[in-house]
Amino acid sequence: MTNHEGIKRVLDIFDEINKVPRPTGYLERIHPWLMNWGRQRGLRIRSDTAHNVLMEVPATSGFANAPTIILQGHMDMVCEKRPDARHDFRKDPILSWHDGDWLKARNTSLGADNGIALALFFELVEDTEAEHPALEILITSDEESGLIGAQKLEKNFLSGEVLLNLDSETEGVFTIGCAGGMDINLVFPIRRGAVPDAYSVRKLLIGGLEGGHSGTEINTGKANANVLLVRAIREFNLAVPELRIGELNGGSTHNAIPREATATLALPKSRLGTIQSALNTFSDTISEEFGDIEKRLFAKLEEASLPQGGLVTPAYQERLIDTLRLIPNGVKAMYLDDLVDTSMNFAVLRSREKTIEVLANRRSARPSRGADFSDIIRGLARIYGGSSRTGNHYPSWKPNENSDVLKRSKSIWAELFGAECEVELTHAGLECGAIGERFPNLDMISFGPTILQPHSPDERMHIPSVGRIRLFLRELLKSYGNGDTQET
Repeated sequence: MTNHEGIKRVLDIFDEINKVPRPTGYLERIHPWLMNWGRQRGLRIRSDTAHNVLMEVPATSGFANAPTIILQGHMDMVCEKRPDARHDFRKDPILSWHDGDWLKARNTSLGADNGIALALFFELVEDTEAEHPALEILITSDEESGLIGAQKLEKNFLSGEVLLNLDSETEGVFTIGCAGGMDINLVFPIRRGAVPDAYSVRKLLIGGLEGGHSGTEINTGKANANVLLVRAIREFNLAVPELRIGELNGGSTHNAIPREATATLALPKSRLGTIQSALNTFSDTISEEFGDIEKRLFAKLEEASLPQGGLVTPAYQERLIDTLRLIPNGVKAMYLDDLVDTSMNFAVLRSREKTIEVLANRRSARPSRGADFSDIIRGLARIYGGSSRTGNHYPSWKPNENSDVLKRSKSIWAELFGAECEVELTHAGLECGAIGERFPNLDMISFGPTILQPHSPDERMHIPSVGRIRLFLRELLKSYGNGDTQET
C-alpha cells in the first residue's frame, strides 16, 4: 500500500471512529465498539475494571527476538461546540470536512485528540504488508477527565518494554516529559433573596473566544471567559452599586480554556442606560487588551427572565465577587525561560441554589511547586468561608535523555525527512507519567501529527503530517527487527 493510499485509509478509519459517541466519562458506545473491532480481526483482546482496552497483535516475520512494543492512545474526546450548534455528543456523529490540507469538524471539536492515534494503529493492523514486532495496542479510558484509565491500570496488564504514545500534537516534535496536575473544586456558600421592585433583569454574555487546550495553550495570551465575566460584573457594580447577581455559569471542562460565560443581572430600570455605557467601556477595554488574539470576542446584554431561586443577597455578593476575582488563572511560573512550569485554569463556574462552584485545574512540572500553589487556592476558599476538594491527581513524567527509543526516533526522522526533529517537555498532561508510575522500566516517547486548537470547535488536523507520522511509525517499528538497541 502506498503512503497516499494509507493516509486515505487512516482518515476513513478516523471517520468510522467519529461516528461513535465518545465524550469523556461516557464509554457506553465506544468501549464495546473497540472490543468488537479487535474481535472481528481475530486479535486477543481484553479489558480491565477501568475499561481500558488492550489488543495483542502478533509479530510479523523477522521480529521474533524484538521487544514487544506498546502503542498507546485514549478513546475519549473533549466535546466542545459552537453556541448555536445543535449537536448531542452522546448521540450524534462528529462530521469532518476537508479544508485544503486541513481536516476540520462542523461546529464541534474534531476529536483528532486522540482519535487519530487509534486510526493510525488500526490501519497498521489491517495492512498485511506492514512489518513490526509483537504489539500491545493500549487504548485508555477517560484521559480527558484526568488520565483516569491510565491511573487505574493493573500492574500485570502490560508486558511490553517500549511505549509509543501518539497523543502529542506537533509533527517532528518528540515529547519526553510532561507536567503533573490536579483539579481543585471550590464551593462558596451564598444566600438568595427576592428581586427588588422596579428592577429589570438582563443576561450578560461573553463569548466568541478562541479557547483551546489549557496545557499547551495556557501561555498564548488567550482570554478566559470566566475571568472576563467576573471582571465585567465588578466594573458594572462600580457603575451601578444597586446591581444584583443571580446565575453565574461559564466553561465546560477542566482542560479547556473557557470560551463562553454568562451572568444573570438585576438592576433598577432607571439605570439601564448606565449599565449599557459601562458595557461599552468594558468592551472597548477588552478589545484593546486582547484584540490581537481574540478576533471574535463579544460582550453583550440581553433581556432575561428572573433567575430561579432569586438573587444573591448583598451581604454575600460583594465578598463573592472579590473572591472570584482572586482565583488565579494563567501562567504562574516558568521553567528555563521558554517552558511553562506551573499554571492554573479557571475552568468552570456554576451556580447552584445555595452555592457557587468553581473547578480549577492546576498543572506543574515540579510537585513541590504545584502542592504549594494548591495550598494557596485552598486558603482562598477558607478565607471566604467555603470549602475545597482536590481530585484527578496525575503525576509528571520525568525525562530520560538517554532513552533508546528517543535515539532511534531522532535518527529515523532525520533519515526519512532530511531534518532534525525537536525534543521537548510539555506542560500538558500525558498518560506516560501515569503509566510510567505503574511500569517504571518502560522506555517511552510521545509524538503525533499536527493538531491545532484541540479542545475547541476550531480544532483542525494537518493531513500531510498524518502521512509523515504514518511513515515514521512504521520505520520506527521496523528498526526493532534485530532486537538490538540503536547504534549512536
